[in-house]
Amino acid sequence: MNINVVKTTGAIYKSEQDIPKVGEKLGKEDFLKLLITQLRYQDPTKPMSNEQFIAQTAEFSSLEQMQEMNSNIRAFIESQQRISKASAISLIGKNVTVNKSAFSLSSDKASANLTYNLPKDAEVTVTIFNSLNKVIKSVNLGKQNAGTHSYLWDGKTNQNSHAGKGDYSYKITAKGADGKEIVTNNMVSGRVNGISFEGNDLLLSIAGSFYPLSALVKVSPDYIGG
Repeated sequence: MNINVVKTTGAIYKSEQDIPKVGEKLGKEDFLKLLITQLRYQDPTKPMSNEQFIAQTAEFSSLEQMQEMNSNIRAFIESQQRISKASAISLIGKNVTVNKSAFSLSSDKASANLTYNLPKDAEVTVTIFNSLNKVIKSVNLGKQNAGTHSYLWDGKTNQNSHAGKGDYSYKITAKGADGKEIVTNNMVSGRVNGISFEGNDLLLSIAGSFYPLSALVKVSPDYIGG
C-alpha cells in the first residue's frame, strides 16, 4: 500500500487531510494523535530525543489537566446557576426592595412606594418621570435625616390627575447644608409576582417591571405599594 507522507513543522502526517487547519482548536485527542504520528513516522536514523519526548508528553499532560479544569469550572458555574434559579423562584409572592429608579403602576389608580437612602442629612426633592422622560410630578419633602426613607406616590401628577397604568422612573435630589448635591440610592418596594430567566440573567417581576436579582436589597414581611 502506498502512503503519501507529508511533513510539516516537525510532525509527519499520512496525507494533507490530516494536517490541522489554521485556526482550528486542538483537543487532547488531537494532540495525542500528533505525538503518535510523529513517533510512528520519525526518521529511524534521527529519532526523537528523550528531552523532546518528555517535553511533548508534559505538554499533553498539561493540556489534559487544563481541559479537566475547564470542565470542572463549567460544572461549578452550572451548579451555581441552578442554585440561583431555585433561590429566585422562592421569592415569588414575597415583598422585596430593589435598588432601581424605574418602576411601573399596575393599574390606572395604583400607587407606588419609592424608597431611597440618604448618606447624611439633606433637603430632599422627589421628581417622577413618565416613559417619555417627561416630568409629571415634583415634590419637595423638606429636610430629612440620614437613613432610609420612602415616599408613597399616589399616582397623581402635578395637575392632580391620575398618571395611569404604565412605566415610570424617579429621581431623588438631595442637597446638604452646604448646598451641594448628595448621591442617593433609589429603591423600589413591591411584591414579586414572577421570575424571568434570560440567558444568564435572573429578573424579578414587580408590578409589571423586571429588575435583576443583583438589585435585590431587602425581603420584607409586609407589602407596600400598588
